[in-house]
Amino acid sequence: MKQSPLKKILKGALVGLVSGFFIWVLSETLLHQLFFRMEAQTYDWRLKRVLEPRKNPIDDIVIIDVDERSVKKLGSYHQWPRTYWETMIKNLKQAGVSIVGTDFIFDPDRRHPDEDKAFQQAIRESGIVCSALYFVEADTENFQPAMTSEPEGLDYRRFIYQVPEPLFQNLIRQDRLEPADPSFLNASYTAGFVNLFPDPDGVLRRIPLFLRFNQNVYPAFAFQIALKLLNARGFDYNRSHSRLVLKTDNKPPVEIPIDKYGQMLINYEGGFKTFRYISFYDVLMNFAPPEFFNGKVVLIGSSLTGLFDLRAIPLQGIFPGVEVNANVVYQILNNKFIFRLSDLSNFLFIMLIGLISGILLMYPKPLASIIFTIILLILASIAGMWFLESYRYWLPVTAPIFTILITFASTYIYRYIFEERDKRRIRKTFSHYVSSSVVDVVLKNPEKLKLGGEKKVCTALFSDVAGFTTISEKLEPEALVALLNEYLTDMTDIVFEYNGMLDKYEGDAIMAVFGAPIELPDHAELACLSGLKMQKRLAELREKWKKEGKPELRARIGINSGEMVVGNMGSHTQQTLRHRYYDWREHLRTGEGQIPDPTAGYAAGERKEKTGEGVRAYCHQRRNDVAGIQGCQEFMNNPPSDDWDGVFVMKTK
Repeated sequence: MKQSPLKKILKGALVGLVSGFFIWVLSETLLHQLFFRMEAQTYDWRLKRVLEPRKNPIDDIVIIDVDERSVKKLGSYHQWPRTYWETMIKNLKQAGVSIVGTDFIFDPDRRHPDEDKAFQQAIRESGIVCSALYFVEADTENFQPAMTSEPEGLDYRRFIYQVPEPLFQNLIRQDRLEPADPSFLNASYTAGFVNLFPDPDGVLRRIPLFLRFNQNVYPAFAFQIALKLLNARGFDYNRSHSRLVLKTDNKPPVEIPIDKYGQMLINYEGGFKTFRYISFYDVLMNFAPPEFFNGKVVLIGSSLTGLFDLRAIPLQGIFPGVEVNANVVYQILNNKFIFRLSDLSNFLFIMLIGLISGILLMYPKPLASIIFTIILLILASIAGMWFLESYRYWLPVTAPIFTILITFASTYIYRYIFEERDKRRIRKTFSHYVSSSVVDVVLKNPEKLKLGGEKKVCTALFSDVAGFTTISEKLEPEALVALLNEYLTDMTDIVFEYNGMLDKYEGDAIMAVFGAPIELPDHAELACLSGLKMQKRLAELREKWKKEGKPELRARIGINSGEMVVGNMGSHTQQTLRHRYYDWREHLRTGEGQIPDPTAGYAAGERKEKTGEGVRAYCHQRRNDVAGIQGCQEFMNNPPSDDWDGVFVMKTK
């Protein structure tokens, strides 16, 4: 039966919420890796399309590259004397560089200890070098257990920070700190770890700002450089919004969006060489003008494949680690972050998508639901792209898309089981009684089938076969059934053609109603047209039966319009359509003794004028006017009394 809008909304909302919760559980538990990989791939795709290629490289941060040119000119990198590095640091100091980050791990050169000391002295005197340190996992099989304290002699207190306890407890733990010889680190202005942790699919999208080693907190290499440039003096942690707040002396606080593990999404400004690259050899030989470096941040790294510092990032498969650090420094200094929903916000967002989808998809028909689903999927994709481009917001799309699909499937299954089941039952039942067009109207208004009835004016058509008893006695049962089925089939099809409803068969008799269960303003005319066509079709059948040697059936048809109670009557378990006819006299007697014009209910085709005149004459007892009209001979031979009430009783067939 037809549901109220509120009830349908509530059912759709419930289906959507259940679907959303189901997807959220899957994405956080059993299928977490699968959902993450799909979501990460959509993020990479979006990031590639929202980034506009730069006309010129960023030169606020300069990368001095140990590249092919440097190796060709200076020989294998592993054979370089420390004097190259000493000269490099001195040249950059003289050029007025604000800070230098060396993205290399320097082990002591046992063959040239004097060169090591000179290099360390140059680092110490410059006061601008941020060195790299590296954490490794414990390897008990090779006698490298987890370290319980910092390497002996390392002045680690100059590098570590205090962070709020809630953040400290969730930081990623490390086992061992390299190198074992801390002399280069001790000579540095500061230091940070250069570990980079790609996502499970091997793509580097985020960086931990801190790592926890023993009970101390070490900053990332690029993050340490940014902290020194901002003169950061401490941190606050906004746990509810997942923000790390940098407190600085000379600038407003910087709020960095992080996850619960202290990781920040890397906002890549572009692909390889988005930042200014200069060959190590050209700087060493002073080919690059010194004034170009004044006040700038310089990172020394390598784009060589052999030095194993190439990463896969969302924008491309091979990318130097030193330029990853350049992107991190740049985004922190310029407050250009990518935001993500917190765990709670992500859950609420998925549930909201489910709620909206359930409400929207519960109403329309299946085809319209498919169209709405496609529209919702497109909107979800556009929203993901728009939020990243306009607000640098990584809005999840994979879980919402699956929520929409599951909601569509759930609503479709629900409607198929409950609503469409009722429609199929109605169509199956009524297709035996009415035409398909009438069934469609009933399906749109199923409340008409509720138990009970309503009084309305309809037209009934009755037909039976003249002399059927005699005919049936002459035929074998099988032949009789075949003949009768052919006759009833054609007659019923004609009733359906004129939107009539088959009420029942009684042997050879047909009873049909016009004007129920749907309204038909011209129900009387349709009944008459149906009767005429039935006689015409029967004449054609008689010709056919004559050739086949079968009896020639002749039918008598009666049509009557009047008030009747029409509705779905019976018990709550067994119901059928029934109607009750009121005495035609009640239909004729309206007003004060006035007899209505009955021609509207009996006019059909070429008989309209003649029949109408005859009926009027009959009702007003104008005996001479009905002469010649079939059906009135009895009236002519046996005139009614003066107080005749308009009712004519047929005593013969």
